[in-house]
Amino acid sequence: MNDRQTINGCEIWTDADFAEMGWHDAVLYSMSFPQANCTIGFDIDYIFEWHWQDDAVRGWDVAPCTLEFHDVTNLKLSLDWQTLGDTSIQDINRQNSRLSPNGKFILWDYQIELDVGAIQFTATGFTQTVRRPPVFSDSQQLAQRGE
Repeated sequence: MNDRQTINGCEIWTDADFAEMGWHDAVLYSMSFPQANCTIGFDIDYIFEWHWQDDAVRGWDVAPCTLEFHDVTNLKLSLDWQTLGDTSIQDINRQNSRLSPNGKFILWDYQIELDVGAIQFTATGFTQTVRRPPVFSDSQQLAQRGE
């Protein structure tokens, strides 16, 4: 049993869970840019578990999630879509933990490595909202994402 927050029946993961999370091969559907709220958001299919049999993957437990990074600054995008196809996350890295200038927040430098480039920024942390419980899929993305 975990002690994650649940809001309206949706489980919320945070930067406190970073060490146990992994975004490899999570399909990225859309991105919302920081506005007045300084939040950058991503609509993804998050893979909770890989099912192996005889050294081969036979399926995945996947759920639609909203991944949001908070108090974003220094946003840099380097993307190149030369071929059509799904965009997926290869990894999310964070480094350079430090106090904000006012000393009230911890800042991190994040890099989201995609199969088509990278997104870099500084943020105070993130929340990942699981919009629907994971289901077994023979694909790394959900065929029907019904929100």
